[in-house]
Amino acid sequence: WLAALTTSEFIWNSITAAVAPELFESGFSAFSKVVKEVQWRKNNSAPVDSWPSIFSGLEIIANRTTFSHRDAGGSPSLFDLLISLGRNHHTTFSLADVHAELDYSPGAMVYIAGRVLKHSVGPWINGERIVVAHFMKDAVYDRVGVPRPSFPVQRNFLDLVGRKPKPMGRRANKLQR
Repeated sequence: WLAALTTSEFIWNSITAAVAPELFESGFSAFSKVVKEVQWRKNNSAPVDSWPSIFSGLEIIANRTTFSHRDAGGSPSLFDLLISLGRNHHTTFSLADVHAELDYSPGAMVYIAGRVLKHSVGPWINGERIVVAHFMKDAVYDRVGVPRPSFPVQRNFLDLVGRKPKPMGRRANKLQR
């Protein structure tokens, strides 16, 4: 099953590198250290060299609703990547803390600070629903001594597209003079 995921994981890793480069770098670094540790111990029972993701865990959720929760195992700055797959279904992804509901039709991808934001997925209309949930466990970072990424801020995204943030407020007007 790992071989079957490799191509799609390569795509999802690449998207993560583009939208959350610090998350990608820390995940890649942490998992590289895990592979070295397993190889050093000569514990060949775990196929870690075949693991295709920068995330330390994957969960496949099929045809289930997800009750409102926060993810206990991650660090606040570690984003989860949730990918909605399936066919002919419509549902919403709810973020209770910010009173938001997002379209969660097949093909939707959501990066979420799952430890910070309470989230859920309700019932769906028609079809089959599959979610590939990617996550990083805080314990993995502790074990291999890799620092967590910092929280992304607006400047990170503007830097990615080569734009400078506009100053805001009265203080900004004084700075522009």
